[in-house]
Amino acid sequence: MFKLLRTFIAVYETRSFSKAADQLFISQPTVSVHIQQLEKELNIILFHRNGRTEFTPTNNARMLYQKAAQLLDQWQTITDSLEKEQRTNIKIAASQTSATVLLPKIFSKIEHTQFNTMDIQIEMHNSEEILAGVLNHRFNFGIIEKPITHDFIVREEIAKDQLVLAGNLDSNLWLVREKGSGVYHYTQQYFKQNNLVPNHFLTISNNDIIVKMLSENFGKSIVSVQALTDNMPYQTLDSMFNRSFYVIRSAHENRTDILKWYKQVVDIARDVAE
Repeated sequence: MFKLLRTFIAVYETRSFSKAADQLFISQPTVSVHIQQLEKELNIILFHRNGRTEFTPTNNARMLYQKAAQLLDQWQTITDSLEKEQRTNIKIAASQTSATVLLPKIFSKIEHTQFNTMDIQIEMHNSEEILAGVLNHRFNFGIIEKPITHDFIVREEIAKDQLVLAGNLDSNLWLVREKGSGVYHYTQQYFKQNNLVPNHFLTISNNDIIVKMLSENFGKSIVSVQALTDNMPYQTLDSMFNRSFYVIRSAHENRTDILKWYKQVVDIARDVAE
């Protein structure tokens, strides 16, 4: 039943069977089967279908969503309390610049004794992947660089960052992050602002690789000024390319230990960024 409810929550929040499938790492037909099974189990209709892709939630779906989100959070609290002698499990996802620039500073300020009672997992993803992971409860919270919002997400600004054009500034070769990343979002803004349609570019889904290539005078790219190596040429950009780092979590998170840790990370991040 929990599997069906998780699928239902993903569909309800994304309003899309395909996006829900991507979030849950299952196929779209599996999502459809889960929704059908849940409707049969409860003997209700959850979504009104309008064609193949458009649908709207029913009143029953809206009621179920609130209860299901609370139930899954309560169940997670129960299972967490039973695991490894009541150790707290924290799963964090960080976008690439924040993972290399902010996370080390944040963890250096945390009392080491706290790690005696918790297990922390950290993964690095782009901003869109982190949003999806927080929505489907894969991550307790995430640190992102893209100014994305969602009705079911709490977002708090924690630090400022400046993007610059770096590398071989005379080169026609662009090194571009993958779609969904925060830097990709700003790179597309730069192209639009300067009426550019690059003929030569490489798509690279790792910021460290891009910086290494730039340090070898290979191509140019939009990167964080904090990621530059010594003596790397760069050009400052206008205020449109001043961005923020954000911490996001589920709006339905109500576990005291998770919320306490979330607040601690937010406070420390703001402190080290000053």
